[in-house]
Amino acid sequence: MANDDPDRSRRRFLKATGAAATTAAIAGCTGDGGDGGDTGGDTGGDTGGDTGGDTGGDTGGTTTDEGPAVDLDGYPYGPGADIEAAQQVMEDAGFGPDNRYNLRWLQYKSPSYEEMANQIRSRLDAAYVDMEVNSADFGPLLSQARNGNVDAFTLGWIADYPAADNFLQLIDPSNTDYSQSGAEGAYVYWTEDADRQTDPDAREFGEQQWDRVANNPAPVEEQTEIRDDAYVKLEEAMWADVPLIPNFHGSAEPMWYDYVDYSPHGAMGGSRAKNNQVTLNSGDNVLDVTNSTITTFDPIRSTDTAGGTVIQNVFDALTNYPNGQTNVQELLADGFTLSEDATTYEFSLKDAQFHDGSDVTASDFVYSFRRLAESENSRRVSFLADFLGISHEAEYAEFDEDGNPIDDTRETAPSDETPEGKQRVRIVPDTLAVEAVDDSTFRIELDEPFASALSLLAYTSFSAIPEGVVGDIEGYDGETEYTEFATASPVGAGPFEFGNWEQGSEVFVTRFEDYHGSVADVEEVNWAIIEDSNAAFNRFLNQNSDIGGVPTAQFDPGLVSIDDTDSRGRERGTYGPLDNDETVNYAKIPEVSTFYIGFNMENVPLAVRKAMAYVVDNQEFSEDIFKSRNVPAFHLTPPQLFPGGAENYESHWMGSQ
Repeated sequence: MANDDPDRSRRRFLKATGAAATTAAIAGCTGDGGDGGDTGGDTGGDTGGDTGGDTGGDTGGTTTDEGPAVDLDGYPYGPGADIEAAQQVMEDAGFGPDNRYNLRWLQYKSPSYEEMANQIRSRLDAAYVDMEVNSADFGPLLSQARNGNVDAFTLGWIADYPAADNFLQLIDPSNTDYSQSGAEGAYVYWTEDADRQTDPDAREFGEQQWDRVANNPAPVEEQTEIRDDAYVKLEEAMWADVPLIPNFHGSAEPMWYDYVDYSPHGAMGGSRAKNNQVTLNSGDNVLDVTNSTITTFDPIRSTDTAGGTVIQNVFDALTNYPNGQTNVQELLADGFTLSEDATTYEFSLKDAQFHDGSDVTASDFVYSFRRLAESENSRRVSFLADFLGISHEAEYAEFDEDGNPIDDTRETAPSDETPEGKQRVRIVPDTLAVEAVDDSTFRIELDEPFASALSLLAYTSFSAIPEGVVGDIEGYDGETEYTEFATASPVGAGPFEFGNWEQGSEVFVTRFEDYHGSVADVEEVNWAIIEDSNAAFNRFLNQNSDIGGVPTAQFDPGLVSIDDTDSRGRERGTYGPLDNDETVNYAKIPEVSTFYIGFNMENVPLAVRKAMAYVVDNQEFSEDIFKSRNVPAFHLTPPQLFPGGAENYESHWMGSQ
């Protein structure tokens, strides 16, 4: 039975939706959010999906006081820049010509972001803010933001799974207090000291909305309506307290030559799409594309979209986002049943084979899920234990100031009875509530209902690998050395078998003839490892890449010709001529992503945060700086996932204006 303590339930839910996914989510983004990467998606999409499950039964749910009201009629800072309002809010807080605020800003290293920062700095100068602008590559930017070494910074979030809570968890105080291990929010650096920089009513209101979400987790209509209402109110709490400012929602713009039969991927991005539906009408039947730095091909260790792109093609999970769309479908699952209390899933498995010729069985899934939970190589424990919430026993302890468990405080307890004041150290081996009912039936038990369970199971971390292939959990010696498996011979059940990886140069996979689904048309997929967007573009110009894109600095909107827009909002047409005199196929695909300006909440006063919100003009930045390659953002939740869809997104931020 789940623990009924609402605070504990909320903490678990918030930790779950944060997970450790920021690295994975952002590492695949190009420097300025639009430098020609093939990482986009589509709009529309049914976030529930057609997977044949029966959610019936009474799953409970509890009511929660909504707290002090935050009553806003639309986005309070307006669609354009309002320097006078920025001045006024600063003067009201005691700032002025003789009392200016020094703000340390850190951004993505890109010409577009530099231009945006300079415009913001110029406007804030009139509002008594001196803004010091610095830039960094993704890794150092993330590290400095997390460590609280800057005051304001640019980051972004690409969905782990298509639901509003996966975005809104970024702004919850309990999920961004870095004095606690496991906090993985938006790096807005909430701690107890941040209370003095917040609007207490807005913060309490937001916390109450998260209680409503956590206390109504089931995939039933009544609880879904409560969650949706809370999600909208969480956006308003964010507007009031400004822990971050939504900047824009990303789009991908893949381009491809006529000899490529390519269907643009969906809103979850190119890293969620398998390449077994691409056809080449000339050449050697090898699909040539580009990728960035890869560190591992182990599904439980990979934390970046570069490795994830390859893993998606080599491995299969129970469910899948078909071609990266937001609707989830069965993949290795062949139907499932759901218990009346919505906590037990029983999956029937398809007849499928691994690349080594062995059959995919329920025991393979038990082993694979145990690795995700127990292996020292796993970087995605929270996906299983906290996101999904599979029941287990864990070792808990208090932690010292350096983040190390204090030995004499260790104790073991069930996952739904977390000891007060303690955090999980590890999952006790072989206690995970997963079971092979028989060879073709796999069962999992959750501590409590989780509405996005089927969507989360599509994540590559939940992929099946052959039982015992590596010996990194108790009970298995391993048939292959771990390094060999993770870098040279990963074995999955996906549409492509692993070929070879030359680190820093290229990686290729070959067609798996015995694939359980649609066997690939192309014989091989080859990714050239190229970090520089201009170099990648030149490779595309030379037709050494079949699918590519144009960096923002070289992108000319006048060369785009749109022929049609599909039901998911994807524009299709042509781009060109390029410098090689070729006109190529073009698609613009709205992503399920949000880029934002975040604040160190310990340092930056509310007045300064509001002043910046007043001078940030997302519509102007999108059109003039990013050449309309993205969509101005006024919510943290993308339009595709906003309760009521894109129309409600628009009407909510516009209010009655």
